[in-house]
Amino acid sequence: MWFEDDVTVLRVPGEIGVAQMRRIIDMGEQQFERHGYILFLADGRESSGIHPDARKLQAARLKQFIRPSHTAIYNVNAVLRVMSTLTQRGIELVTGKTYPVSFHRDEAEARAMIDRQRALLRGAARP
Repeated sequence: MWFEDDVTVLRVPGEIGVAQMRRIIDMGEQQFERHGYILFLADGRESSGIHPDARKLQAARLKQFIRPSHTAIYNVNAVLRVMSTLTQRGIELVTGKTYPVSFHRDEAEARAMIDRQRALLRGAARP
């Protein structure tokens, strides 16, 4: 996980655990403090999903608030995409809130989405 200007890039091999989820949340908050929005670019090629305890942490955080954000995920196989979509829907049911996530074939397509979302989020962040 690292920063590229106003984007947090995630390439987590294996399962995302509680420690990684805490780091993802912290990095997102740093981005929000700097830019007024959060952008995540995630490569799902080596990911095997999110541990249930990490999902609970994510849901608890999203219950509090959802920052202006977008997450673009690429290289996700069909099983992980379904799991991610179900997780997102579950969080929506529990929190009553939605957060924007999109799935893409490759990194170029995901980065193009990030660029479009950046323009929207910057416009919304202006006073």
